Amino acid sequence: MTTTLRCLLLLLLAPLGYHAQQTIKVSNEAQMVYSKYDESYLVLDDSTHYYTYALRQGVWKKHNLHIALDPELTFEQFRGRFYPIAVAKNRYLFVMDGCGMVFALKNDTIRRIDNSYDQKNQFNSAVYEHDGQVFMFGGYGLFEVKNTHTSFDNVSKEWFQVVRNSKECPSGRSSVYFIKEPTALYILGGVEQRFSKYKICNDIWRFDLRQQKWKLLGELNANFLKRTEIRGFVQNKDYRIFHSNNKLTLVDVANNKYYSYTSNRYFTYFRMLPDHRMQRVLLGAHPSVSTDQLTLKVQDLSSLLQGRPQEYYLYKPISIFKQVSFDTYLWISILLNLGFFFLLFYARRITKTSWYRPKNAILKRSDFSEMEWVVLQLIKDKEELELSALNDFFDEPGLSHETLKKRRESFVKALRIKLALLTRRDVETLLPESKHPLDKRMKIISWNKDMEIKGKG
Repeated sequence: MTTTLRCLLLLLLAPLGYHAQQTIKVSNEAQMVYSKYDESYLVLDDSTHYYTYALRQGVWKKHNLHIALDPELTFEQFRGRFYPIAVAKNRYLFVMDGCGMVFALKNDTIRRIDNSYDQKNQFNSAVYEHDGQVFMFGGYGLFEVKNTHTSFDNVSKEWFQVVRNSKECPSGRSSVYFIKEPTALYILGGVEQRFSKYKICNDIWRFDLRQQKWKLLGELNANFLKRTEIRGFVQNKDYRIFHSNNKLTLVDVANNKYYSYTSNRYFTYFRMLPDHRMQRVLLGAHPSVSTDQLTLKVQDLSSLLQGRPQEYYLYKPISIFKQVSFDTYLWISILLNLGFFFLLFYARRITKTSWYRPKNAILKRSDFSEMEWVVLQLIKDKEELELSALNDFFDEPGLSHETLKKRRESFVKALRIKLALLTRRDVETLLPESKHPLDKRMKIISWNKDMEIKGKG
């Protein structure tokens, strides 16, 4: 009889124990993560134990824990700076917030496994997992924001840069919201910082995990940016689902949409962590009597969606002009200005040098003195004239032959210069002189046949 009663008592108490394990209470600082490999949740809040929740079993299980920390690292520091990531079946890594040190959970023991150090280079970066490896993108460190993309190598236990096969990539930023798909990583917004100035990024990028190429998709909906800003940033959180005040947001990044649900119930929500199928959600809520303690419960996603959703576009394609970087615009501006100044210089040079171009050599009476005009007509009529035939124009009683010769030469030289100025020709080619074919001592002056005399007299 006693044995029968004990069995009955056990049967009656079993459902009560099962029900008691449907929720657990932890602090706001508790670290939590979902493992697609185990289809379970892990929660760490205390140095003596941790919790797991397997979706198939539907109950919380408490595990004893041993942590082998470095002497200078307390458990509170570990819980505040290390984020859990599931990388394989029954395997979790705890990754340092600024990149560097890595701990692993194995056989209920957390032990350091890396060959790195506290790099302090990627605070507030996006921490995600792909094919059993941990990755970090962006973040803040060494007094600047980064677009550094690193991965933890499971063999060498060190961090390496991720090689990208595209010239374009997101600008440096921290507090990077991300959504991880099986073959792609989406980066949504973030914060750019230069000294004490901050700028909220409004772009969305896609990183193809197979081809390792970045692609700019567009500009995020301003309403979506406001929601993420209100929600705040969690370093290892996938933002496919999140809440902000009284709104719950579901993101369908592949179809460029997000859906909004509204309920006052959402004010009490603190953390939402979905499974990989978006069917169940680990919900952390504040009870009304406490704001520093969370009640954790796994629920169907459908039970959290209140009312009819509003549908919004997630992003709009960015214009081609906004895709051009500031540096490119700067170089284009410099080249355009150089081209403009070159054209201006060339145009002015053409204007200035146009005076020197030969023009129609039509000689007018008004441009010459009486003697010059007569001499020109004489040379034109004769076509070839002995230079001594001009002596009559300069001869005077008692004038020596040398003086007469100089006057004649000066006159012809001045006449050539005037013709060069009027016709824009080389002075050496006008009224050319040559030796007489019969008497080499005599010179002949010739008429340029391309010159014309307008009018007689």
